[in-house]
Amino acid sequence: MPEFQVQVDLRGDTELVLTRQFRSPQALVFKCFTDAAILPKWLCPSWATSVYCVVDTEIGGVWRHKIEMGEHGTFDSYGQTLEFEARNRYVRSDVINVPVTREAISTETATFTEADGVTTVEIVIRHLSKELRDGNAESGVAEGTCSAYDHLEGLMAEMHRA
Repeated sequence: MPEFQVQVDLRGDTELVLTRQFRSPQALVFKCFTDAAILPKWLCPSWATSVYCVVDTEIGGVWRHKIEMGEHGTFDSYGQTLEFEARNRYVRSDVINVPVTREAISTETATFTEADGVTTVEIVIRHLSKELRDGNAESGVAEGTCSAYDHLEGLMAEMHRA
């Protein structure tokens, strides 16, 4: 069992907050969240295939991650970088390109802080309405995030050993 677990909180009427600690340096954790060569290695279910990933961290730059999930179809999300502070924080828009949610743009603010060798990642997803936030919270995002973050923890352990 992983040392740390994802905490999922509802804040106000529109925010979904995901918080997780990693026993890795802040610079490495931030890189894993923002490097298009590393993201597909952990932000993709083991039974699926990441077919496209780009991350432009310049303000206004486009990010996109497309995953082929066999009989489950394609998961395609994209947006623009709105703010970027290397190692510490990014803000980006997020659109999940499936018919039910395509018009439900959210804003994702991720902050990275380190204390005593543990980096805390807090991601605040701000939705356009309470209904969209609640729908996202009920969609299994917590379970998917837990699995991805556990995978990331293992990947970072491998990176430390290398």
